[in-house]
Order: sequence, then C-alpha cells, then structure tokens
Amino acid sequence: MRNANLLMMGCLLSYTAAAAQEQPRVLKGGGHLLGETVEQFYSEGYVGELLRACQAGDWKSVNHMYNSSDHSSKSAAKDICAKQMLVKRRAAGGERVEYQGGGDQETLRADKFLLDGGRLVRIAMVYNAPLANIEGSHAKSYAELLAGLQEAYGAPTKSYAEEVVNAYGVKYDARRAVWMGKQDVISMTEQPGANGWTEIVAETVAEFNRAAQAPKSANPLQ
Repeated sequence: MRNANLLMMGCLLSYTAAAAQEQPRVLKGGGHLLGETVEQFYSEGYVGELLRACQAGDWKSVNHMYNSSDHSSKSAAKDICAKQMLVKRRAAGGERVEYQGGGDQETLRADKFLLDGGRLVRIAMVYNAPLANIEGSHAKSYAELLAGLQEAYGAPTKSYAEEVVNAYGVKYDARRAVWMGKQDVISMTEQPGANGWTEIVAETVAEFNRAAQAPKSANPLQ
C-alpha cells in the first residue's frame, strides 16, 4: 500500500492516497486543487500572482501576466485588477464562475477552472498538439498523457473511440478515457488532426453528472 504524491507531465495531475477505498484521491492541475475554497484558489498559482501584483500596484507585471496589448498602461492594469476582484467577489458569494488560467507555454497547455458554491469543482487542461514543431515547446501527445494517467491511476474505468468530423469534413477516430471515483471523475478526450489537442478534466462527481444531464445542442443540419 503506497502513499504517494506524483507529479505527471509537468503539472498534469498529482495524486496522494493510501488506497482508494480508505482516502479520497487528491487531484491537482494548473496549480490548483480540486475542491479548494475560493480563498485558496485566489491565493495560489497564476491567479494568486496576478492579484498580489495588483495589491502591490505593480502594473507592469499585471499587464505582462495578463498578456495585455498595452504593457505600459497603468489604466489598463487597473481595469484588469478591478475585473479580477469583481469575479472573486462573485465566486466567494457562491456563483458559478469560470476562470482562464495561465497555462504552460512549454507544453502548449491552456487551463480553465470552474468555481461553484465557493469551491473549485472542475479543472480542465487542454494540451495542444500541432503537427508542426514549435521552437521551444514540447507538445504532449494523447499517448504520452494517457501513459502518465495510467501510471498513477491504473487502467481507466472505460475507454473507447468515437468518430468525429473536423471543419473540413475529414473524419477521425477520437479516443476517450474515463477514471470514475467515489467523489471525483477524471476524463480524457482527444481531438485528432492538424490542429489536434487532448483535454484532461478533473471534476467532482456532481459536476460530471450535471454536464451529462445537460441538454445537447441540436444539429442544425438534421
């Protein structure tokens, strides 16, 4: 029986557990822990650094971190900080709030978080995998990411492939994998092709069920 804290793929997901039936797994991605409070969320990772720069009046750093088009504008930085504080107050009040994280340029990863009821209920990480190499980057393939997850969590609860069609009408077999837990769910989705990507989502069971029960968008071509 092991008690481990594994860091995979340079901030993919970390896992700490003695055994699944004894202790719930701890899922962390993009610098944040699934289930953490709003206060914890806004004190850690990219968002924590951004708010600390706001509080210090370091407008240059604010513009740089937020990737503002005007890096020297004090008023632009103040607007960014005001918007961040407004979103934080909404989240602290229990509203459903989405937040775009800083991601990771080296692995071409983009992060998105969902806060609801005062806690972080969903972490989504999209790893872009373009066919062309980008200097200074190390894109992660579906196979690499899957291997990391399997090392930590074992075989997925279910895995399958489904046909998808890109914007040009080209059909692909896209792979899917899901690890079901008692309190959380990890899911992995592949979008193959020239501008392909792999999305890994860690979310509470309640959030997973909520998404599954949401009405599907109608196909306008049917």
